[in-house]
Amino acid sequence: MGDRGEGRAGLGARWEAPPPADAEESRAGAAPAAGAAAAATAAAAVAVAVPAAVPAAAAGAGAASSSGSSGGAWAWGRGQRTPPRAEGPADPSAAAGAASARGSLLSPSLLAMGNGLSDQTPILSSLPSFQSFHIVILGLDCAGKTTVLYRLQFNEFVNTVPTKGFNTEKIKVTLGNSKTVTFHFWDVGGQEKLRPLWKSYTRCTDGIVFVVDSVDVERMEEAKTELHKITRISENQGVPVLIIANKQDLRNSLSLSEIEKMLAMSELSSSTPWHLQPTCAIIGDGLKEGLEKLHDMIIKRRKMLRQQKKKR
Repeated sequence: MGDRGEGRAGLGARWEAPPPADAEESRAGAAPAAGAAAAATAAAAVAVAVPAAVPAAAAGAGAASSSGSSGGAWAWGRGQRTPPRAEGPADPSAAAGAASARGSLLSPSLLAMGNGLSDQTPILSSLPSFQSFHIVILGLDCAGKTTVLYRLQFNEFVNTVPTKGFNTEKIKVTLGNSKTVTFHFWDVGGQEKLRPLWKSYTRCTDGIVFVVDSVDVERMEEAKTELHKITRISENQGVPVLIIANKQDLRNSLSLSEIEKMLAMSELSSSTPWHLQPTCAIIGDGLKEGLEKLHDMIIKRRKMLRQQKKKR
């Protein structure tokens, strides 16, 4: 109980500023010597306990008080919440001990933080940078786009329904070199009325995954038209394209050479890198190998773009 009483007295002394100079002169004869000693002790407590790092506005008030203008300190004692800047001990532990001895409400951790705040490196600059690749999954309806997406996410077959809008998932994939890469996939519906929206999803994309149904021979020409249309958009020039030949597990599926010919892959722009990957989305065969190829094409393109910027 005795310690608490001392703490309250110290706190009261800290937050009461000395009266103006003229008031002191008028009462100089009446003030006992003990009162002067108590005021000096309180002033020392304020100077030690207040952390060094405080707002600039409070620093100005402190400067006015230390220069001999007691009006600034008096104003602070009446209304201001932020104490004036004071030069405390350089050692944070010393400041914490002094404040504790005088019953300060500031904890040692806060005092240490205040004393070193201006010298610390910003927290965000010391954190590792996390990067994900923006990938858009396109293709005709019923080609297996959503099956591909959720096979990658859950590593199991998920029964899906036709996508009326889009699905998006961030998926971490471990590639062949044991490197974990994060892909942010956007699976967009392939119905004819939704295809004009594809270009909105491919802006600033890192890569395009185009899924085709290896069994649907009748619509292969339609798939070819949409593939060439999306790759010829000016914003997509040079964007790597991974063509997934899905449903290769079925007996009547087209071979890779037949799909490459029917999609007229040789007619794609020379600036568009592409890879044709046979897959079976239901069991996941070929998906990881295709993503490795896509990742390699993306990294290669980024290096090329950096070199072009350096030459400029």
